[in-house]
Amino acid sequence: MALPSAARGPIGSILAGAASLLLLVSSLAGRLPAELGDSLEVVAVLTGAWSVWLLASNRVTGWWLAVVSNALFGVVFFRVELFAEVGIQLFYGVTGLQAIWLWRHDSGGAPKTGSTRERPVGRVSPRLWIIALVAGLLAWVLLRHLLQEIGGAAPTWDALTTVLSLIAHLFLMWRLVDSWILWIVVDLIYMPLYISRGLELTAGLYFVFLLLSIAGLRRFYREWRQRTSAPTTTLASPHR
Repeated sequence: MALPSAARGPIGSILAGAASLLLLVSSLAGRLPAELGDSLEVVAVLTGAWSVWLLASNRVTGWWLAVVSNALFGVVFFRVELFAEVGIQLFYGVTGLQAIWLWRHDSGGAPKTGSTRERPVGRVSPRLWIIALVAGLLAWVLLRHLLQEIGGAAPTWDALTTVLSLIAHLFLMWRLVDSWILWIVVDLIYMPLYISRGLELTAGLYFVFLLLSIAGLRRFYREWRQRTSAPTTTLASPHR
């Protein structure tokens, strides 16, 4: 049966995606021990998955849901002593608000007046990759040492995912294609890390994130290619 035209639009897509995620989480929660079905983690999972789906679809509204999810996950991670993850969720929440402004303004800072003024999708320059690599390596060494000192769980992997996530988040704030490459790597590391800490539901969420990150990479790359390969429009001369 064909859907009404309104249901095929953005609102219909959002509702369909939310319903699918709700069914997935409900199914998972029913198979896990009761203590893993903590309501706070469930809400964090739902809002987190929905926000990534919207961001992978290149929609600025995903940042609003991301801020809510960051606050909830901050509490969840504090309970299981993943202290670096608590810090990064706080960082995500604050910078997520900044990302809303960045996405809705072009690179010159002019306010959005329709889709033409919105920040376009771009790529990370080789120079920025080098800076990110050097800064990330230094940050990983320092954070790993700090986590070892305070007795955090899995300090090596916790520090690595934290640093990579920070870089990926900053890239995504600037609407860069390469952010999704880093998110794919991060998601692959996060899943076994969370399973080791008894957060099977959150690990399941990061599998969904992995699929969404792959979709986001394809979507962003396609839009970047379309923008950069579009022929330059020239005005015809009034004189023939």
